[in-house]
Amino acid sequence: MNKRLGVVGKSIPELAKLAAERSMGLSDVLGMVEQDGWEYTGLKPRDGEAYVCSAYTAAMYKAAGVLVDPVNATEFSPRDNYMLNIFDTTFERPQACVDADPNLPYCQLIGDYRIDIGAEYSTLEPYAHMNDHCPSISPDYHRPDGC
Repeated sequence: MNKRLGVVGKSIPELAKLAAERSMGLSDVLGMVEQDGWEYTGLKPRDGEAYVCSAYTAAMYKAAGVLVDPVNATEFSPRDNYMLNIFDTTFERPQACVDADPNLPYCQLIGDYRIDIGAEYSTLEPYAHMNDHCPSISPDYHRPDGC
């Protein structure tokens, strides 16, 4: 929240006060776009940019030129990644993939659980500022038009 409000080292109560002075609540601050390139400190030896797995994957897509700039990879969830229409949905799966799960349209070789991504797999054209202003509220994670 410090990054989002442009300050350093503030506590939660201090951030709440600062947000209120800007006519915002903490939920508004949490909803602000996480910017790629923000570096975090105080967690040595893990100082630097921070990515969860889905954001890291989106950052790799971005670095490879797959995603339209500007895009903040840190705003991507696993669902956002598999919805990108960047996958070859007509490829012939290797036998190892079919053996692992004959019903999946993609290849998952390991893991005890399967994600049912159904009709959303590889359906969304990447666009600038993708996910910057899209809700992600469970359990449905509804994606409104334009998101």
